[in-house]
Amino acid sequence: MKQIKITGRTLIKLAILSFSIFIFIGIGIHFLGFRVAIRFSPEMTKEMGGVITRKELDEIEATYREKLQALQRQLPLIESKIISLSKLKDQFSELATPTPIKSKPQNTDN
Repeated sequence: MKQIKITGRTLIKLAILSFSIFIFIGIGIHFLGFRVAIRFSPEMTKEMGGVITRKELDEIEATYREKLQALQRQLPLIESKIISLSKLKDQFSELATPTPIKSKPQNTDN
């Protein structure tokens, strides 16, 4: 009967070996399972893996283009609102600034 010495080194080797075997088995199951899922249930594959068809990709891109065009059409209106708000801010700051401060010369020596 052969004796096997149980040392720290053999335990580490055994752990690394079992870990690598489990990793390889997991990788094999993953790829095999993904191939089977693509062949027998493409809908499940789409949900799990994020796989989409070219037609679906074109539809998504078309909706994004429509949204982008809508935003670009709104851009001039938003810019004009920003300009008008900036003018209002300047007017309010003119009203809020007391007259003695307005007439004082600016000290730029700071």
